[in-house]
Amino acid sequence: MTYARFLGLFVVLPILFLLVRYRRTLSWRGLAPMGVLLVVVYVTTSPWDNLAVKWGLWGFDPERIWGVKLGYLPLEEYLFFGLQTLLVGLWARARLERVLGKQPEAATPAKPRPARTERALGRREVSP
Repeated sequence: MTYARFLGLFVVLPILFLLVRYRRTLSWRGLAPMGVLLVVVYVTTSPWDNLAVKWGLWGFDPERIWGVKLGYLPLEEYLFFGLQTLLVGLWARARLERVLGKQPEAATPAKPRPARTERALGRREVSP
């Protein structure tokens, strides 16, 4: 199995499932923290993985990758960092909302306006 096929089956399909499942509750504002998390993941994981491959701790079969490399890592490895982070982030967000019982931002109904109360007009409020 190629790395790309692995990503498609075990990472992209579950992401698509979660996006469809929670489409009514997802908002850009709710997903913004994942952008910060993605930056942290790439900044911390890229150097370590590049060094590990350079030092021979592990490698990638050229027959199972696209052949595009950034540093010592194939493009698929970088995709894995981001896609796996999104998968776990979407899943964790959905679980936390359920456990905490929080209504999602996109699904909260608008606050109803208070009912207007009627009162009788006084003598000074009525024109003759």
